[in-house]
Amino acid sequence: MVKKAKSIGAQIHVMRLRWPGFEPQERTADKVVWVGDLVGIERRYRVMVQFGLPRNPPDDPMFRRFPLVTVVSPGLEPQWDALEEAPLPHVYFYRPCIALSPLCLFDPEAGEWDHSNLIALTTIPWTADWLACYEAWLATGRWRAGGRHAINPREMIA
Repeated sequence: MVKKAKSIGAQIHVMRLRWPGFEPQERTADKVVWVGDLVGIERRYRVMVQFGLPRNPPDDPMFRRFPLVTVVSPGLEPQWDALEEAPLPHVYFYRPCIALSPLCLFDPEAGEWDHSNLIALTTIPWTADWLACYEAWLATGRWRAGGRHAINPREMIA
């Protein structure tokens, strides 16, 4: 059975109900960008969520394949000497500015998210969990959230 993609309007409606602090900053018929605040363990973070409906899979940009979450402030802090997951844990490395690398919140190849999912019920709670794990990683150098990486992140930024 093929699952039906949620419309941008449906995504915005549920986001408003569940996370009223996340306001759309940009909206078109097939794309939305939200900005809002989440708390990890101790710190408040401003995050941006970009999401678009598919246009030309598999050649679509990342934000049309799944929600793309970036920490806007405070910036992520690379830890080049961390025991695990150096220099940043579970991100899609963004070469111009590593601190703006989008978060890796789930395994796309395992089908853990699709366009029938509501971002307010999946991506936002997963982001809050990621931020809590990130703060623990900053303190200990160990990533306790699990997950996998397809390639060695050190090779991507070299």
